[in-house]
Amino acid sequence: MGEVITDELRRGTWEHGPSLFGLLIWTEDHLLSRSPPGLQHKPQGWNFFSSSWSTQSMLCSLWDSLTLSHRVRSWISGHLAKTPSMGLVMENGQVLPAFLLCSTLLVIKMYVVGVITGYTRLRKKAFANPEDALRHGGLQYYRSDPNVERCLRAHRNDMETIYPFLFLGFVYSFLGPEPLIAWIHFLVVLTSRVVHTVAYLGKMNPRVRSGAYVLAQFACVSMALQILWEVAHHL
Repeated sequence: MGEVITDELRRGTWEHGPSLFGLLIWTEDHLLSRSPPGLQHKPQGWNFFSSSWSTQSMLCSLWDSLTLSHRVRSWISGHLAKTPSMGLVMENGQVLPAFLLCSTLLVIKMYVVGVITGYTRLRKKAFANPEDALRHGGLQYYRSDPNVERCLRAHRNDMETIYPFLFLGFVYSFLGPEPLIAWIHFLVVLTSRVVHTVAYLGKMNPRVRSGAYVLAQFACVSMALQILWEVAHHL
């Protein structure tokens, strides 16, 4: 049995694909053929893959293991192909990339709000820590400022909505939703949060800010309900 497997390995023509050991043995023969005439011999122990009985036994076990591994991989691939959610995501590749795009833009927007907060602190000389105030002029600047507080409130409001969206949107992407419906959910959250931040920091009409907040919440609640509905079908 070991000799048969060794021949199969040397040919590298398994039914499941090229053999790694066949490649190694081919490399061995290739290197020996290119060696100088006086060095074209195999040192003791060089023919590791075909000489000893223990190696042949090892190859028999390896043959069985790889055959079983191939069967397991085939079963898993077939099982995943039958799963509607994974099949849809892998087939059209639209839902998950849409979520990744919108969520990344939202995270960048949060970073921008953080930078604006820091800039406002420096401009207004209103620091939250006494050591920062001492560094920039004295303890009299260890104080609060309405503009800084507004930036902080906008940032907190972002966290209340964007963090849940990152979880809900990711799970929702694997439920197999219609790509157009998924895009609408993600774009509503993205657009609403950008409008909310602009309206908050720009001191615009409160109705604009409130409307943007409610729209983003509606989209998140919609995704949450669809997730619960899908989970309930598998309980």
